Amino acid sequence: MTTTETAKNYFDAMVAGNFDQMTKLRTSDYVYWWSGEGSWPFGGYQSNENQAKLWGIVAERFPEGMKMTLRSITADDERAALYVHIRGTRKDGRIYENNVMLLLTFKNGLINGLYEYLDTIMVNELFCGPMDDVKHI
Repeated sequence: MTTTETAKNYFDAMVAGNFDQMTKLRTSDYVYWWSGEGSWPFGGYQSNENQAKLWGIVAERFPEGMKMTLRSITADDERAALYVHIRGTRKDGRIYENNVMLLLTFKNGLINGLYEYLDTIMVNELFCGPMDDVKHI
């Protein structure tokens, strides 16, 4: 399987919430990193516990989930860059809309790193900040 095919399969599994398939496409020493290290609670390298906490926050605040659209993939033998558009409506009506760059690194045909570059100010505000008392429309 090419890096492009593996990256596409990983993205599709992520959208479907198929964590078993995601795990099959990763190495045992896989790392996950978010931009904004030191500037918000989820910036930097993510432990499994921190990832679970983050996805719990997303599930609680965005009960309808996030719509992720793959715009493009650029890849070589060792890396794949995925340009992704993400949109979701928080339960108080606030909109999360972000263009994200995912850099996947590969070792022996499997993903050994995911580095996510995004608007950390917006993510911090909508994922970690206070919920509004008034529902936005």
